[in-house]
Amino acid sequence: KSRHCKHPEMEDALFMWFTEVRGHGAAVNDEMLLEKGHVLGERLGVQDFAYSKGWLANFKSRWGISHHRLHGEAASANMTAIMAGHAELQQTLADYSPDDIYNFNETGLFYKLGPSGTLATVPVAGHKKSKDCITVALFCNASGTDLRKPIVIARAKRPRCFGKTFQPTLYTEYFSNAKAWMTSVIFQEIICAFDRDLRLQGWHCILLLDNTSSHAVTGLQLTNLKLHFLPPCTTSSIQPLDAGIIRAFKALYRCQLVQLYVNRAEEARIQTVDLCQALQMIRLAWRNVTATTVKNCWHHTGILPCDNAVTATTTDEHDEDDMTLAEIQQLIHQLDPVAGPNAATEYVSIDREVETMQELDDDTIVDIVSTSREESCDGAENDVDGQDKSEPEPEPAPVTAREACAALASAIRFYEGAGNVKALDSLWDMLSELQQQRHITQTDIMSFFKKNK
Repeated sequence: KSRHCKHPEMEDALFMWFTEVRGHGAAVNDEMLLEKGHVLGERLGVQDFAYSKGWLANFKSRWGISHHRLHGEAASANMTAIMAGHAELQQTLADYSPDDIYNFNETGLFYKLGPSGTLATVPVAGHKKSKDCITVALFCNASGTDLRKPIVIARAKRPRCFGKTFQPTLYTEYFSNAKAWMTSVIFQEIICAFDRDLRLQGWHCILLLDNTSSHAVTGLQLTNLKLHFLPPCTTSSIQPLDAGIIRAFKALYRCQLVQLYVNRAEEARIQTVDLCQALQMIRLAWRNVTATTVKNCWHHTGILPCDNAVTATTTDEHDEDDMTLAEIQQLIHQLDPVAGPNAATEYVSIDREVETMQELDDDTIVDIVSTSREESCDGAENDVDGQDKSEPEPEPAPVTAREACAALASAIRFYEGAGNVKALDSLWDMLSELQQQRHITQTDIMSFFKKNK
């Protein structure tokens, strides 16, 4: 018989604390759970509740927590551990093809941060660099054939820039909490959705993960997806996304961002972006990460068995990354001719050390749980603290089919003059599809019966 808990926010907070301390390898017993549940319950305003052994048993059953005996200590980060991790992964992955082996990881992104220098006729006052940060989670397979939709975690459930019509899920999977961090609740929702997609396709895969508290899957029942956690303290050496895939994604994102800032400087407009534009650029940057880059990064980690290893291309693995950095460097010089030769490299790596899931204290746990509950009660259009509270620009009127056709026709004329055949093919396909939709007429119901006599 399914029983629902009386205080879900308190149990969410307690499980968040439990996964955090277990992520650090700490031992937890029943007495500690009861004591911490009482402390967090008081912080959340829970009254007249008996933190009994019966409630604790139900709590552990609901979250799939059981007793396990500890076995030794975690290995330190050294070459021995890395070599052992290689051997373990090669054995584990021997039964999977590169198409069926995935890696998942998060990174912080300063999505508004532009270059620091600019051209001017007179000295200009400095301004605070935008450090508005979101968490971007990426996952892909070893063959580079499946770069799944990027996942973005921001601070607002529905920022004002979204208006009433913008749909973030067209570009990314979108989540929110007070700190814009990955949590075990969000992670489990992502993994369950992936497992459901695999089950519908009759496909079995394995997913490699680093062993952080936000990746807790206690009690999760998966049918077509196997989770394999990388050895502690080795992920910087053997995790494919950390081997250059995330860096390539960020380089492509920042290339778009600097180009946008150059265009706005030429148009005398404010150099900034909102979250809508950031989601669009994130999707485009992730789509432009090539299969060659992905395969080379997986190959260089050395974790794939020889029989199933992806073949590294003969092209220098750094060529694509170098071209993107060169383009960023050129754009930065348009804004600041005295920028140093390493300006692009430093700019791309500026948020490399940003934490996507910091250590959680009681205040942070209560803040995350309380904010999530307030948003679910107050509706989808509320902002949370820290978001841009300025008045949004007036929302443009919906574009009609006639206007869209005219715009595509203008774009076709532009690319005809530029001689860009690839762009022309895509534009003609879109124009043809739109024109067909415009001319679809509803048939008379009697004609249906006449046709089927």
